[in-house]
Amino acid sequence: MKITFEVPDSRAAFLLELLRSLPYVTLHGKARQATLLDETAHLMASPANAARIQAAIARDKNNQREVHELPTSI
Repeated sequence: MKITFEVPDSRAAFLLELLRSLPYVTLHGKARQATLLDETAHLMASPANAARIQAAIARDKNNQREVHELPTSI
């Protein structure tokens, strides 16, 4: 079954995030690509975030990974 939605731009990000959270929904084509690009653009929009991400990628390429333990209780 194929379902097509027409959504105003102001609600598209919300709807894509909602659909992505459902285990029985698979996004294809432009919807999947738009979601990934929107997340990357959002993270890279801030110069501070972009610098941290680029530094983390460089550390990973040099095998300088950090391992952190998750807390056992909150």
